[in-house]
Amino acid sequence: MEIKYPDYQNSIVNLVCSLLKYYNVKDIKHNSISQVDKILEERKPRNVVLMLFDAMGISILNRYKDQSPFIRSHIIRTLSSTFPPTTVAATTSVFTGLTPLETGWLGWITYFKEVDQNVVTFLNTIQNTKIPAAAHHLAHTTIPYHSILEQINAVHKDVICSTIAPYNVIENHPSIISKAITHSCDTILNLCKNDQKNFIYYYCDNPDDKMHEVGVDAKECIAPIITLIETNLKRLSESIGDDTVIFVIADHSQINSKWFFISDYPDLQSLIVRNHSMEFRAATFWVKEGKNEEFVQTFKKHFKDHFILMTHKEFMESGLLGTGVPHPRTDGFVGDFVAISTDEYCIDDVRKDKTLIGIHAGLTKEEMEVPLILL
Repeated sequence: MEIKYPDYQNSIVNLVCSLLKYYNVKDIKHNSISQVDKILEERKPRNVVLMLFDAMGISILNRYKDQSPFIRSHIIRTLSSTFPPTTVAATTSVFTGLTPLETGWLGWITYFKEVDQNVVTFLNTIQNTKIPAAAHHLAHTTIPYHSILEQINAVHKDVICSTIAPYNVIENHPSIISKAITHSCDTILNLCKNDQKNFIYYYCDNPDDKMHEVGVDAKECIAPIITLIETNLKRLSESIGDDTVIFVIADHSQINSKWFFISDYPDLQSLIVRNHSMEFRAATFWVKEGKNEEFVQTFKKHFKDHFILMTHKEFMESGLLGTGVPHPRTDGFVGDFVAISTDEYCIDDVRKDKTLIGIHAGLTKEEMEVPLILL
């Protein structure tokens, strides 16, 4: 597989910076995309809609060409995801216009020293359990952010900012809860007819959710989802007026997975302090004192053909998390080492009855490239 590093000059972060620029937000941290700036400047839309279909990356659209001719004909450029190319990191960057380095939202699992536990970042549960990690939401409390909606409203009180999603995706900003793609698109159309200025953010958890379950090749399951998205985006394009611009993106893409389990390698397991955190394809490890060299040798003995192993310092200086002023907590969320997958392999702590078939968060071109679609 081809390795692909994130490009923070042509990424989903830069797209959001173009949107913030259009709304005259002053404290924008990164470059905008001139092509998008020009579109917004020339069209001066009353309504701006940003739609994100989780994991609908370039590799998925190419895999399902027959189901997505309209979508593919409206791709105006390929964008880079963040690193890791995963929902926690990437959608938070879309919410904020900041890199993962700046937000501290790095992956599905975060080690919080406040509770001395690995915590599922979005769900606020202790890793591998359904037990609440705290009475409050640790991530939203410890690493809060100002969403793009808040940033726009701070400048333009007359812009109605709405989110549409299967669940509340932004803390302190109630979403219009809509699990059906068709209903969500109807809601977008209705909002755009309210004679007000609108910024609308729409998040769909598919095809990501289904591909995690069945993989990227399960045509009988995935093709209908892509067809449904295709049909509704075409309908939106034909129904909106000249006063509305719709951008469609993904946060990352997916590939099929193979798995290693640390519990199958007692020599390695004996060297770590706790279970891995961050991601299955971008795993960070805390190593017992004085065991760093042995950890490196042992890890490479087992996995060197499938993972890049970086020290904490190497990872933090690599630029993978992006540029900007690091969030004060980011450094502490990264352990002594980070193992990054360069092929289909993932790493987990113990064998489970069921693993994810479709996966993301590694350093492959397939996972990293996402479309920018203009309607």
